[in-house]
Amino acid sequence: MGRLLCGHFGISAAELPDRLGNHLLRVDIDHPRPTNADGSIEFDWWGAGWDTRTEGYWHAFSPLGDSLDLDRYPWPNPDDAILSTARRTILRDGADYFIAPNLGMCLFERAWSLRGFDALLMDMVERTEWVEHLLDRITEIQASLAGRFIEAGVAGGYFGDDYGAQRAMLFSPRLWRKLMKPRLAKLFAVFLDAGLPVVLHSDGDIRAILPDLVEIGLTTLNPVQPEVLDHKWLRNEYGEKLSFYGGISTQGVLPGGTVEEVRAATVACARALAPDGTGLLLGASHRMQSDIPARNVEAMLDAFDETSR
Repeated sequence: MGRLLCGHFGISAAELPDRLGNHLLRVDIDHPRPTNADGSIEFDWWGAGWDTRTEGYWHAFSPLGDSLDLDRYPWPNPDDAILSTARRTILRDGADYFIAPNLGMCLFERAWSLRGFDALLMDMVERTEWVEHLLDRITEIQASLAGRFIEAGVAGGYFGDDYGAQRAMLFSPRLWRKLMKPRLAKLFAVFLDAGLPVVLHSDGDIRAILPDLVEIGLTTLNPVQPEVLDHKWLRNEYGEKLSFYGGISTQGVLPGGTVEEVRAATVACARALAPDGTGLLLGASHRMQSDIPARNVEAMLDAFDETSR
């Protein structure tokens, strides 16, 4: 998608962030991403495998799929020399951008990437204690990594963990409160105790746990996808407790709408989520992929200018 946009605007990849008007910059860890023999699967820092032949994230390998032995698993070391690029980025761009670490797949998603999605959902019911041990291991590593990013000078925390589907949560709010909430609270606290805000990306209809997220200190909710969370309701119910990030649908209007519809949807989002002009970082709800016409991205950017006047 970046290449398509560069061609559309006639600019280089280095110029694209400025053309898009980005204010938020995410930094990640330095780590090799080895592949299998034919290059079809790439392995992340944790050992989970991802299909290289698709756009986006398609899970392809679960290293704990056939094992429950957490003690013998080669867990990554958060104290390794993995922040060199992040530190350089913070020194170079920290005065101009809100820089946050990319702590995506922080708990539930990290657990199922290691165990397998279906297997973990069954384990949550049948092996609840084992899942708690797994999540504790993950939390310990993520919290240590978060602390190192704070020492490096980030401006806040950015977590990703999808708990919702299009019409409901992926598992019960009761299980979420037992398994995820206390551990997510520990991760949030690393930033909150340092006086820094916390952004959480969590897809789907998660209305049932929004009060819990507010309770444990969430600052900003992303992606506020209009197909699953009504913007006016969200602002009325949580506008004094949360700020919002995203809002322009990459499922509906951006890939499928006309230029006029994209502009209208962008302005409507801003008016619904930030009627007084505050509390919203306006943007595409999700990572923009190549099913979105470049003209619609340009229309969204034009509408950004309109809403900022």
